Amino acid sequence: MQITKRAYPHPVLSYFGDDYCDRLFQPAIDVKPNKSFFRVVMSCNTSSASLRELIKSKKAAYCIHVECASTRYRSAFTSFERSFEVDIPVSDLEGKVEVSRLIVCTEPVTNYSSSEFHSDFSGRSFDLRVGDVLAVAETAEFPAIKKDDELARLPSIFSIIPAVSDDAATMDVDLSGDKIVVTLSKQVHQKLSDLNSSVEARTTLMSMIHIPALVFTLSTIRNHDDPGELLNRRWYRVLHKRLADFNIDLARIDENTDSDVVLAGILMDSPLAKAVEDLDGILISYGEDGDE
Repeated sequence: MQITKRAYPHPVLSYFGDDYCDRLFQPAIDVKPNKSFFRVVMSCNTSSASLRELIKSKKAAYCIHVECASTRYRSAFTSFERSFEVDIPVSDLEGKVEVSRLIVCTEPVTNYSSSEFHSDFSGRSFDLRVGDVLAVAETAEFPAIKKDDELARLPSIFSIIPAVSDDAATMDVDLSGDKIVVTLSKQVHQKLSDLNSSVEARTTLMSMIHIPALVFTLSTIRNHDDPGELLNRRWYRVLHKRLADFNIDLARIDENTDSDVVLAGILMDSPLAKAVEDLDGILISYGEDGDE
C-alpha cells in the first residue's frame, strides 16, 4: 500500500505535511528471512509528546501494513511497544513487498487537541475513530527472496535464445521479464549449441555471454529512476540476494564504488579466471596431442 500525499480530516504527523510543528515520526524497519518466515523488525519513535501519550494510554498504537501484490497478501499489525517483530510465512510473500508505517487510533477519542498542532488548527479539537491515521512515514519496500529457493541460483535467471531475424545483432539483452533474456544471432546461437557440449569450453562461452549481460543489467539498475519497480522481476530478486551475500545492497547500488564489471565478476564467481584455466588446459592438451 503506497502512502499518498493527501489531506486528512484531522491533523496527521507526516513526512509531507506540517500539521504538527517540528515533530517527527521515525520508524526503522529490518527484515530477517529464514526458511520458514520473513521476520519484520520494527523500531518506532516519535518526538510528538501528544502521540506518545495516546499510545501510552493505549488509545493509539504503532502499526505496519504489509502488502504483496504478487501473492495478494495484505495484513496490518499493531503494537503499543516501540520495538516489535512480526513473522510472515514465506509462502505468503513473493517479489516486491510494501510496508506502510503508521500510528493509528485504537479507541474512539473525543475532542483531541494538541499544542503541537500547526497554528491553522489553533483552538480546534477533533473526534477520532478506531483506525484513523495519526502519523505516517514513507512506504518501505523489500524483496521477498526465499533462502531455500532453488531458482536463486544465478544461471537460472538467464535465457539464451536465437534471434528471429536473419540480420539481427550478434547479441542483445532484454530485461522486461522474469529472466535476463540474451538473444544471439542465429549463426552464433547454433555455434554455441554445438560447442556447449564441451565442458572445457562451457565456462569460457558463458563468461562471454553472462558478463556483458550482467554489466548491462547493473548499468540499467543504476540508471533506473525507481529501482523499486524492478522488485517484481525475478532476475532482480536473485541478483539482490546474491550481492547481499557479499554485503552489497543492490537497491543502493549507486552508492557502491565498484564498477559494474567488478560486480558482474563477483556475481559470476570470477568466471574469467576459470575460463583462462580451462583454455590453458585445452592448449596444453592440444600440444600434447600434436607431439604424438
